[in-house]
Amino acid sequence: MAREDKPLRLRTVDDETVEAVPVVRLENRETEARERDARPVRLGAAEADLEAPSRRLDLPSREEIELRTHQPGIELLIEPEIANQDLLEENWGEATVRRNPIPWGWFALIGLTITGAVIWSLTRVEEADEQLNQIREATQSVLVDEEKEEMEATQLVDRIDRQLRAYFSAKSVEALTGMVRHRERVAPLIKEYYADKPVFSAKLRSVKVMQPLTLDNRGNFWMASVILENGMTRNMIIEIDEDGQPLMDWETLVCQQPMAWDEFVTRRPTGTSLDFRVYVERDSFYSHEFADSDLWTSFRLTALDSEETLFGYAHAGSEEAKAIEQLISQNPVGRATLILRLSIPEGLASRRGAVIEKLVNTRWLYVEPPDTGS
Repeated sequence: MAREDKPLRLRTVDDETVEAVPVVRLENRETEARERDARPVRLGAAEADLEAPSRRLDLPSREEIELRTHQPGIELLIEPEIANQDLLEENWGEATVRRNPIPWGWFALIGLTITGAVIWSLTRVEEADEQLNQIREATQSVLVDEEKEEMEATQLVDRIDRQLRAYFSAKSVEALTGMVRHRERVAPLIKEYYADKPVFSAKLRSVKVMQPLTLDNRGNFWMASVILENGMTRNMIIEIDEDGQPLMDWETLVCQQPMAWDEFVTRRPTGTSLDFRVYVERDSFYSHEFADSDLWTSFRLTALDSEETLFGYAHAGSEEAKAIEQLISQNPVGRATLILRLSIPEGLASRRGAVIEKLVNTRWLYVEPPDTGS
């Protein structure tokens, strides 16, 4: 229950006389300019107020009366904002409505672009993986093929080495004919060649060089340089047949001739045409029946292991003369190794002259068997 309210009243209070308080002057830039004896300025109530009696509000004590029945909370001390009822709904939805709406189409386009890029990247990755697998398979295949070829080459070299040793160890014509090229054509030549001498007098000591050789776009030839026990060096041309068997070219090894070159030069047999393996060089020697250079083209002819020389003459402007000159020009040393068909006419006055009837072969080796009918 609330206490009874008591009326408030004022009462007069007589103030006692207060002695004057000593003044302490505070100096600054403004007070320095004033006179020292000037009257000080007192801070406080005006003099009129000091002379008038003071009055004070006399309140009953807290024990006697309660000033308020309810003390205000913090929510009442904060002044609420005055709201305008007319504007309450004016700004509804303002946060969700913009002057420039969000371009959702651009977001869709960007999303489609990113999706397409991801799909394209995945496709490229799959293609790259497929290509990588193809490359890996191709590489493995190549490595397998190379390994196989290397193994086959090693085995071939071993077979060639064994065949060379067997060839130079042969003691009979029959043993030789079983290891040579163009066996049917060459076998009679071998028998004639070794009719008055032994087959071989020295065995193979070592193989100095062995390398593949391409002749007329055929890659089944090899060249080997060997050293015999007597110290001689011999060069061999070897053909690998369809069965992988090495076959020796006997004709180039012995430089087979229809007759000895020295004998042909000195005897000068007439009425016959013979095919000789000779070195051919361009020359300017013209004499006797071959004195006219407008009718004849001169060539210098020599043979292996011989110092005898002949001068072969082909008709100027003929196919033989043009072909021989071209073959000589293609050789850096100015000399060609050819098989020429030579003849010495009856009653020929030139002691060193012979007629070149035909260019039989462009090298000493027959890649294919020669046509014996031509």
